[in-house]
Amino acid sequence: TIGVIGMILILLSEIFQSADDNTSKIDEVEEHYSLSSTYKDKIQSELLSIVKKIDGVGEVDILVTVDGTTEYVYAEELDTQSDESEDKQSEGYNNKIVIIDENGSQKPLIKKIVEPKVTGVLVVCSGGDRYEIIEKVYRAVSTALNISSSSVCVVKG
Repeated sequence: TIGVIGMILILLSEIFQSADDNTSKIDEVEEHYSLSSTYKDKIQSELLSIVKKIDGVGEVDILVTVDGTTEYVYAEELDTQSDESEDKQSEGYNNKIVIIDENGSQKPLIKKIVEPKVTGVLVVCSGGDRYEIIEKVYRAVSTALNISSSSVCVVKG
């Protein structure tokens, strides 16, 4: 009976551990989605304020689509280890993320942040039926985001 109770306890601990793992994976996905959404919202807001200033555009709504999520590239130290024996030589490499102490807590040192790629922009504006306005909006959006004008759609709203 003690063996059966022990097996049940082991089984229960695995079930609770996998539930905790799933919760942490869900938290990671939500964090990545939140970062992408924040970046997308920032781009939409900046575009909206710029496009509104174009003469003749009128009322404007903007939708931006992105591919991917915000990614962090961490600084790494590369340790090399050499082992030389009589007739052969081997080298080993070990990468470690650089950790910094910031306000009493340790955090990895971020080398750079890679934002999601903007894949398309939809601009709905009341001046979207006039060719000269459409052309100005195409040029402004494609220049501001460094994307091709084929990734931009301007329509009358």
